[in-house]
Amino acid sequence: MSHPPQLFDISVSLHPALPGFPQDPPCRIASVAAQAGGFHVSQLSCSSHVGTHLDLAGHAGLWGYTGSDLPLKALIGPCRVVDLRHVSGLIGAEHLRSLDLAECRRLLLKTNNSHLWQKPGFCMDYQSLGLDGARFLGDLGIELVGIDYLSIEAWDGDGEVHHRLLRDGGVILEGLDLSAIDAGAYELICLPLKLACADGAPCRALLRR
Repeated sequence: MSHPPQLFDISVSLHPALPGFPQDPPCRIASVAAQAGGFHVSQLSCSSHVGTHLDLAGHAGLWGYTGSDLPLKALIGPCRVVDLRHVSGLIGAEHLRSLDLAECRRLLLKTNNSHLWQKPGFCMDYQSLGLDGARFLGDLGIELVGIDYLSIEAWDGDGEVHHRLLRDGGVILEGLDLSAIDAGAYELICLPLKLACADGAPCRALLRR
């Protein structure tokens, strides 16, 4: 007997208290007066990198797709979740080399960051990917790399991790919540807002198994 597929929402909900990158505009959601006929409307103001979002090439000053012409095939398909909660410090090539990623094109890094969504404010001490790890994944031809906090690069990074992952047409998926997700194989379904800007876009991300 076949079982229906399981769907896991790995996005975070947008709300004014959601942690955001310190330099980014805060998330604001305000109710406005009811329109004629009694319909209610909310006004949303936020960064293009709020909550669960994609980083595109323009975020690192590179030429590439915008949120409105990005090929969706990069965002939908087989995906691997790897558990790196045992790693302290930067995630490096030595932590990734043993994971048998040869056939992987979409990779999500589960770290200890997912519990940070329950804490108020932005935390600068989050797990992130080191430059040698980014080079390793880039050399493998991985098209999408995701992580469970607001940046894949360390707080004091110089942008080189982003540059390496984005320069060959890759995308970065940040702001995930992987706290309830086991390591393993899934199908990723990630649909960004169709924004005509080149730096990034908020999105809804799901895993199907």
